[in-house]
Order: sequence, then structure tokens, then C-alpha cells
Amino acid sequence: MKCSGILLAMSMAISVCACAHSDPGGGGDGGGDDDGGGAVDAAATDGAAIDGGPIDGGPIDDAAVDGATATDAGTDGMPVTMMWRDDSAADFAMGTVDQVFVETYGAVSPAAYYTGGLLWRGANNDTFASGAGTTWATVVGFPSTGKIAITHATSLNFYAETPPSVGLTDADTFTMWFEGEVLLDAGAYTFEMLVDDHGFVELAPSPAAGFQRVASCDWPTASSGSFVAPTAGWYPIRYAASEGAGEALIQLRAQGPGLPVLAPLPRHRLRARTSGITGMFESGFDDGHLLGDVDHTIDQVTPANTSWNTGNPGDLGMTATDDFSVRWTGQLRVDVGGTYQFRYVTDDGQRLWLNNQKLLDAWDDNTHDQTSGGVALAPGWHDLVVEQTERAGGATASLSVASGPELTGQTLPLDRLRPVEGRSDRFEAGIDRTDRAIPVTGDAPDSAVVITAPANAVVTAATGIDVGIGINHAYWSDLEIRLIAPSGATALIRDNLAGLNGTATWRTFRADAALIGAPLNGTWILRVTDNVALDGGTVLDFAITVHHAAGEPPIVTASAYDSQVRDLGAGVNAITRVSWLERLPAGADLGVRMRTCDSAPGCAAQPWSAAITDPNGVTPLVTARRFAQYRVELTCNGDRPPALDQLTVEYTVNP
Repeated sequence: MKCSGILLAMSMAISVCACAHSDPGGGGDGGGDDDGGGAVDAAATDGAAIDGGPIDGGPIDDAAVDGATATDAGTDGMPVTMMWRDDSAADFAMGTVDQVFVETYGAVSPAAYYTGGLLWRGANNDTFASGAGTTWATVVGFPSTGKIAITHATSLNFYAETPPSVGLTDADTFTMWFEGEVLLDAGAYTFEMLVDDHGFVELAPSPAAGFQRVASCDWPTASSGSFVAPTAGWYPIRYAASEGAGEALIQLRAQGPGLPVLAPLPRHRLRARTSGITGMFESGFDDGHLLGDVDHTIDQVTPANTSWNTGNPGDLGMTATDDFSVRWTGQLRVDVGGTYQFRYVTDDGQRLWLNNQKLLDAWDDNTHDQTSGGVALAPGWHDLVVEQTERAGGATASLSVASGPELTGQTLPLDRLRPVEGRSDRFEAGIDRTDRAIPVTGDAPDSAVVITAPANAVVTAATGIDVGIGINHAYWSDLEIRLIAPSGATALIRDNLAGLNGTATWRTFRADAALIGAPLNGTWILRVTDNVALDGGTVLDFAITVHHAAGEPPIVTASAYDSQVRDLGAGVNAITRVSWLERLPAGADLGVRMRTCDSAPGCAAQPWSAAITDPNGVTPLVTARRFAQYRVELTCNGDRPPALDQLTVEYTVNP
């Protein structure tokens, strides 16, 4: 990370300023500028954080100037040095924020996404009576439950039960709506929708264009429509469904380039922008080891810090108070860089990942109170995965900072968490519940689970696979059990081992050498062989959760932020220097361009200057004019976002 080396000199100059420039807008924070100018804190030096944003681990300083200020009143007709500084969230919010996000502590960063799902909201007691006759504005005007979830699937069947995850309280009389983006190849697509009772779907040809109604339907008739993607890329999508009485069903399917058959949209082609949403993405499994059926929501109350006592997470559709597991996924923001340790207390088992590094691993049915080794964290966002398994009795999960330069002894603050799915550990899950007879000797019919995953997702030693097998057999020691990947790679995962008899479920986490590098996408097979000609049995079910670190990145890789057009006042003599404070993790970069104009509307037609990449300050090659604007160009590898914490423009005016 780099930070400006001119703060001290600027602070000293401002401390002796003779006058403050007054912009036509006026007002704000006691200053005379149009976005809240104030006095510079003379103690602001390299390493100081600005408006709550982290700069090289320094303290927060909210007194920094964010308006235009004179630094030298000038004498004998000499030009006066002035300053325009954007520093706070309010300052940056006056610019154009498309694929960037203004952090609440006062920084500009690329937009962040949950990759692999769509935002999901609901309203109790409000419905609409016609898919074609209802607008999106009507739907989002319904009073939301206030709970936000993420769905991995565009086809959902709740039968006569109350949908979980979004705070609905009844199995009838509700509306749900979904929004995000879908990844499409260039070409024409058919979208088909079937809803019990009413629904519609809309897409937009670009983020700036308006939405187009693609299909509307009323039970029991499906409806379809076409959408043309001009180029390959992400397209905004939104749809809604209303339930009056009886069963609730939402089925949205698509066919077109890259989607050869009419089917629900694959999860890896979905994403939802989650910049500004606090909390962590939460998944709940009706099994103690992340296997089988799973529901999802966003925990905006106590992520990774909760006690269900002898109950379970009620918003995740769980049916039992024991034998379940919970997983939280998101990002943690660190404001002060340094070495951190984390303490995780669970009843029962636990796993913890941070930035693709497994810090804790006790995936069993025992209670644990563990503290991780030290991990170096720079200021900014970090991928976090927290898992807990419950076998019997009480259920607890509590993650806290054991030691570090900040947050020591605290559970993770809600405002430091966001539900952004990093690539540390992603997963896909499936289950085959078909009973298959095990002969007295030989192979049982194969059990199979189809996994849909990104094309670049493979098994690694770090990710591995969770497997659950339910079998009824008098002597498990007679059995060989093999796991076969879609590629044909085969691992012998149980070889005539004693210890289980009769009806039982065996769970294991596998990272077998034979499976390393095997693609996840396709059909996974469980093959059970009876080697002793005495007893037959039954394969009851086969559940698999495959982990990976692939797919679309969570952070926009290239984005730009355009500031407001600033009125510098009459008599501008020169733009003398542009400097800024930044955070640049590995694989990230940041550049600044400027342009000036004679009127605010005229700036849009002016070219940008060459990019400036030195944050310590250089003179931009622009003509001195009354109005000015800057552009910040942010690039990164898609995993660690850069951030602009403060930007200062110095200029001179004739007295």
C-alpha cells in the first residue's frame, strides 16, 4: 500500500492560511465550500487514516479537510494556492457510482458481488393477481419483511410449506422478488416461466438501459419470451412471484448459447451485488457435515456468533434440532494492518478459512475451543468462511479476535462483514436418495449425483470433498466403497473396514490423491461392492458436497469513478498538483485522470488527461479553467479490491 507523502507539508501550510475560498454552493460542516469544507488536522501525517478508512494501519482522523481551502493568501498580486479535497462518504457520493461503491467510512472501491446467486426478498400478506398486469414498482412497493436472502436456484418448489430464508410467516398470501445479474453469451435466448400463482421476469440489455418484460404467467400456464444478449457478459435480471393459496412454485428456465437445453439457470451464471449489505451469507444443512438439503439466507444479526441452545436456525428450513450444520461465507474488513489470531468456540465441530488458508480444522462431533496461529492481514477486505457442525445437545458457534492490532477480544462487528463470496472455499451440493440393493456379492447399482459447477472448478488438496453414505448391511466390513469423479478418476474411500453394522450413516472428508485435479462438473458416482458372499443390503442415500476455489471473481476487475464537476471559482491560474491516499493489495492498481471546462455541462465533452499513477502528487497536464473533474480508474485481480481513501487537488487562483 502507498500513501501520500505530502500531508504534513499541506497541513503546515493550511495552518497558516489567511482565507477560505467560498464556492457558490456553500454550506456543510461549518466550511464555506459546497461539500462540507473544514480545517485540516495538523497532526495528519503518513500512516493516518482518513474518515474511518484504513491507511497503513494508522488511527482514524475525521477532521481532514474535504472542501476547498486557501493555503496561501498571497501578496503583491501573487496567485493564491487553493485546495479541493474529497475524503468523506458524503464527498464521494456526489460523484458517479456505477461499478464502484462508496464505503460508509469514506472510500471508493470497486463493486463487490455474491457470485452464484440472486438477492431474494419477500412481503407478507401482499399479493398481485396478474403477471402481465403487475409492474416491478408495485412489487417492490410492498412492505418487505426486512430480511434479505440469496437463492442459488431459479426453480424453487415450496409445496404447501412456508418458504424459509426471507422472514415469511405463512404458507399462503405472500409475494417474493429476486434480482441480480445473469451471465449470457452473445445471442438469442428463450426464457420460460411457470409460477403458482402469478409471476413475471424482466431483463435489461445493459445496466444503463431499461428493463424489458420477457415473460408473464398465471397458473397453471407457463409463458415464454425471447431476449437477445448483444455481447457476452452480465445482464441485469429481476423477477417476482405471488402466492395466494395452495402450493407455491417458481420455475424459471432458459435456453440459448451456452445453455443447450431448457433448464434452470446454473448457479455459476448468477450474481448479486452486495456492496453495502452487512452480514454474511449463511447456509444450513439438514445433516451434521454440510451434506444433503441446504437452504440459504443472509445473517444480518449475529453472523458466526450465535447460540441456538437445543434448537436450530429457524430461518433455514431445518427440520431437526440435532444433526445439522451451518456455514457462513463473506468478507471481513480490517482497518489496521498487522498479525491477527482468531478464537473459535463451537458445539460441536468446526472449520475456519481466511484468504484461502485453512486456519482451524476439527471436523468431528466434539466441542472445541481453538485459537488459530497468527495470520498477517493488510487493511481491507478478506475472504472468510466459518463452519459449524451440530451432532447432539446444545449448538453454539462464536468466532472472535483473540489478538491483533484492533478488535481484540471482540466477536466480529456486523459493520465489518459483507456477504461477498470470495474464492477461498465455494461449494456445490447434491444428494441421491434412491434405495439401491446390494447383492450378496458383487456391485450394487451405482448411486449418482449431478454437480453443476464452473468449468474451471477442480478438486484440490485444500478444498476436497465431503461425502455422506447411508447403508443398511449386517457387516460393513464386507464392503468396498469407491467414489468416481465425472472424469473417471476413482478413489477407494472405504476398504472392507469394520466398525459399522446394520443401518448407519458414514461421513468423510476426502482429498485423495487420485481425485486431485478432477473437474467437479458432471456426474459423481458412488459404487458399493460386497466382497463376501453371505449378506446383502441396501444403499439408502449418497450425499456429496464438492468444494472448490474457482468461478467468477467477486470484485469488478476494472471500474472507474467520476467525481462531481467542481466549480473552482473565477480566476483559476493553474492546476498544480493531484495527490491521494490509496490501498493497493497485490494484483491491484489505481490511476487518476483530470479534465477542466468552462461550464459544468461542458465537462462531458472534454477529454481526460493522461493517467497519473504516483499518489504522492504530480502536476496534471490540463488547461486552467473554472470547472474541474477527476476520474479514478481501479483495476484488480478480482479477489482483492483497491480503494481510494482521499484525493486532493491543489490549484492557484488570481487574487
